[in-house]
Amino acid sequence: MGYWNNFWGIISKVPLEIEEQVYSPVYGNIAVRDSRGCCSGFTASFTKILFIMHLIAFIALTIFLGVQASSHPNPTYKPFAHFIPLASSVILSIIAACFWTILAVTNPAKAIKTSLWTAPVSALGCDVVILLVGDGEALGIGVLIVVIAIAAALYSCWATGPRLQHAAAVLSTSVNGAHLPFSASCLVLFVVLAAFGYMAFWTVAISCISAAEGHFMDFHIVYVAALLVSISWTMQVLRYFVYVAVARLAHAALAYGVRMPGGAVEAFCGTMSGPAFGDICMGAVLVPVIAAVRSFARAINALSGGNDEFLFSCCQGCCLTVSEKLMGRVNRWGFVHVGARGKAFCVASRDVWSLFVLRGMAKLVDSDLTGSFCFLSAVTGGALASLVAGSWALAMDRDRKELALPISFYSFLIGYYMVFFLIPPRLFFPVFIYQH
Repeated sequence: MGYWNNFWGIISKVPLEIEEQVYSPVYGNIAVRDSRGCCSGFTASFTKILFIMHLIAFIALTIFLGVQASSHPNPTYKPFAHFIPLASSVILSIIAACFWTILAVTNPAKAIKTSLWTAPVSALGCDVVILLVGDGEALGIGVLIVVIAIAAALYSCWATGPRLQHAAAVLSTSVNGAHLPFSASCLVLFVVLAAFGYMAFWTVAISCISAAEGHFMDFHIVYVAALLVSISWTMQVLRYFVYVAVARLAHAALAYGVRMPGGAVEAFCGTMSGPAFGDICMGAVLVPVIAAVRSFARAINALSGGNDEFLFSCCQGCCLTVSEKLMGRVNRWGFVHVGARGKAFCVASRDVWSLFVLRGMAKLVDSDLTGSFCFLSAVTGGALASLVAGSWALAMDRDRKELALPISFYSFLIGYYMVFFLIPPRLFFPVFIYQH
């Protein structure tokens, strides 16, 4: 026990004592200081408190909606046709997430190929259910899904050859090279149970909106918007919590060659109680926003092509410049150094991106297919959950087909987030393999 405490005492002091030596062909060795930086203070702590208050507000909203559904029930609401499909989508999503995780660990190349082709096919299957609703809103959403499915199929045709082989190698190396102890699976299992519990509450809350009536339910759009924000933030926090905790375990094994039986418990407790949790809550808000800006910049760049018009060229250059600046300061790879070296998230993002730039691999990392693999796998899980739940709702309540549309949408979100955060962490390979 004494050796165990001494070991983690050394690990906790490393970020304060070691400076990384980054080699650049132009500038030679450059020292990158480990620091908590200005982000470790008020911003991270405030975001952590805000996240905890958000969870309390979420529970209070769920109880309030449940009371309203009990005291002012909607006579047209059918639990077996409306609530049960959503509940089944949670169970189906966990099964799909476990399937993708096992496939990614055992056969990364096959997992990536499968995700590339199942995403457009499952999206089209989900689109059939939505079009069966038959109203104008469903038709518009159905056309949009068809366009997205065609784009995904074209992307699958383009992402072949060396790109596919490289992505499989990255995923395989990141999983096999982490040298995680068996106890790490307990950490993932605990997070899965936490996600399941949250999804159960979220399903009850979203179902009570349809099950209740009265003047309080005039604000149902506000309730739905609040629940959508809650599920997005919570699942992102759970996802990056796993990344940071696993990064601590992988860093100990790669940097010091030590594997401890209780390492996962220590990593979990340290991540939950330490300042890293505030950085996770903050990064879970910033990373999706920056990713959306980055995707928009790429779309503008693809549409502009070689266009020399002043307006198009100015918009393209502005979007690319802004996205590059943001990516250098906020990126998902920064979570590796949040867990491994105890840095603040913005400091870690800056340092990791500097490593990529100095070694000439920024474009390679930014265009790697493993990110697309995670996204397409999540789309597949969400589409399958939406297909099952939407079909169930249509079959059970033929008189109110329009309710199948929101049920399909909510089920898609459940499946998407459950699969998305369970995909094996792929963030360690670019940082650890080039740094140690």
